[in-house]
Amino acid sequence: MTIQTEAEYRASMSRLEALDSNNPASLPEMEALGQALEAYEDSHGHAPVRPDSLIFRIERYMFEHRLKKQELAQLLGITNSRLSEVLNGKRAVNMDLGRRLYTKLNIPAEFVLMHA
Repeated sequence: MTIQTEAEYRASMSRLEALDSNNPASLPEMEALGQALEAYEDSHGHAPVRPDSLIFRIERYMFEHRLKKQELAQLLGITNSRLSEVLNGKRAVNMDLGRRLYTKLNIPAEFVLMHA
């Protein structure tokens, strides 16, 4: 299966979403659609949507690196309570923490500045 146009891409995405993943008979079609969609995305420069929240980026880092809040706080050199306040939106990110997010978690500085 090959997807050639944006219209075919959208139709294939709709079809994939409509298939029942609990039905074993749907699995071969789902796999074929998934591979075709991925090939189309790769060849046409589709990129995943970037998260627009600094908190989301921090939590994603924790998830990807299998870190607990305590471990992340230690990595960033801040207290657990400060990290909790930031993640709960009760405390803003200051320049010092923003610098640590950039250097330790590789979150782009521009992103940190725009969302702090």
